[in-house]
Amino acid sequence: MKMVKVIYFNDCPNAQNMMNVLSELGIEFEKIEQTSLLEGDEFKNYSSPTVIASGVVIFGSKAEGGGCSLNIPSIDYFREELLN
Repeated sequence: MKMVKVIYFNDCPNAQNMMNVLSELGIEFEKIEQTSLLEGDEFKNYSSPTVIASGVVIFGSKAEGGGCSLNIPSIDYFREELLN
């Protein structure tokens, strides 16, 4: 199984929805909450939420200073990307 990380900030309206989709698929993931990170941490510069699997961005993107990821893909997209 792929190592999955979810990068997010607490007030992000899509973060919990993203985590719910991954949990529904039975995917274990590491939560990385951006506001708890030290300045200069590489994960501060991703949109929220961002899903990284084994070092590859599956959803979201690098974003100078963060930002929001909109239009979360379907559960089928994550099933295909993370379970196959």
